[in-house]
Amino acid sequence: MYGDILVPTDGRESTRRAIEEAIELAAVHGATVHALYVINSAAIAPGIDFEDLEEIGQQAVDHVAELAAEEGVTDVETMVTHGLRPQAILKYADEHDVDLIVMGRHRGIDVDRLFRGSVSDRVSEDTSIPVLVVE
Repeated sequence: MYGDILVPTDGRESTRRAIEEAIELAAVHGATVHALYVINSAAIAPGIDFEDLEEIGQQAVDHVAELAAEEGVTDVETMVTHGLRPQAILKYADEHDVDLIVMGRHRGIDVDRLFRGSVSDRVSEDTSIPVLVVE
């Protein structure tokens, strides 16, 4: 049923359950796990270098690959990219013929979420690909 499963991660603990769910589904379906980290280019703080963020992103996607390997899922593709998170996730999903997007939902309130909605809301609203939101 699923051949390619995308799990965007930002390295925070709240994405852990989504990562676990994506890996479990990949194991059951013999699917490829795509781990994606998006550096939000619009939210770079002064004094932070892109290379620092790329290293953090690489660590986050490598962590997904390590967890997948522990569960016997060895077909994992990782990518760190720049852009606005919802658009970058949707672009990656389209370009890689993803069958399912598995995302975590962050709890809490911030101004961006109040006005534009969460990243998972925006992704699920703007795609025809099934989206599994794990809380």
